[in-house]
This record gives sequence, structure tokens and C-alpha cells, in this order.
Amino acid sequence: MRTLLLLACALPLAADADSLGFKGVELGSPLARIASDPRHECHAVNTPIGDTICGLRPNEKETIAGAPVVSLFYFYDVDHLSGIQITISEKAFQPVVAALTAKYGASVLSVEKVQNLKGGAFENRTYLWKRPDSSLQALRYSGSLDKSLIRYSDEGALRRLRLRRANKDPNMDL
Repeated sequence: MRTLLLLACALPLAADADSLGFKGVELGSPLARIASDPRHECHAVNTPIGDTICGLRPNEKETIAGAPVVSLFYFYDVDHLSGIQITISEKAFQPVVAALTAKYGASVLSVEKVQNLKGGAFENRTYLWKRPDSSLQALRYSGSLDKSLIRYSDEGALRRLRLRRANKDPNMDL
């Protein structure tokens, strides 16, 4: 009986935890959701991860778990959100990971050693939350020792994009 009660209490949390997104903008949502927000600007691109990138306009501010965002990009493929990339200060990394864990549950942690140009060794921690067709990754160090990265990815969209590119006519890729 006690087990059933615990499971019943956990079900609403599990349902909420299935969709990944940032501040109400979930993976797979339409481009219009961000493109219509005057705080963002969007540009058509031809990249391996999509055809449109949106980001905050200059002088616009955003936070994640109360920490200031250094940069924020939304990646779209065929007008649907395929990824979100958020850069934050490394100093804010642990509180942001704690907030993500509170929202999405336990993650898988991997640890690797990284080295700077002066030979100093550092422990890089990567937290991963997996869903059937999406993932959320938090990297302690990204590009430098003072920046961390939070990346939301629609794995289904990435598979479709890779398949589309693999089937592209080589004669049209000139």
C-alpha cells in the first residue's frame, strides 16, 4: 500500500519531467514562439544542426536558476526547436545543476580531466539527463575554465537532420 502511494505521488512529477525546455520553450516547439518575442532576433543559417538560429538581442538579459546568462541560442530545423544552448559563468555551474536536478531528477555524471595551456589539471564534470527523444547536458567547462554550458537537444530532430543530409544529392552540394 505504501509503495502504491509513493508511486502515485511521483507520477505527476515524472510526467512533467519528460519534456525538456527552458522557461516554457520546449524542444520541438515552433519557431514563432521565439521569433515573435522582441527580446530575440533570428537568422537563417546553413549549419549541421539547423536552418535558423535565434538569440537574445544586444543588451537583453536572461537568467537560469537566478544566474546571469552569458549567451543563449535557440536552434531550429524546419521551424521546430531542435536545441538550446546556454552559456553561464563557471561560478554559477553547481547552483544551476542543483536547480536542473530539482526540476528533472537525477542525472548521469561523467568526469574527465582537462588541462589548460599552463599544464594545470582540472576535473570537468558533465551531467546528462536523458529522455526518449531528447537530452539535457550540463558541462562544467566549455571552451575555457570560466564558462559552463547547458545544452538541450532534440535527439529525434538530430537523427532526422543527419538522415536528410546523408541522402542529399552530392551534385547539388557544390
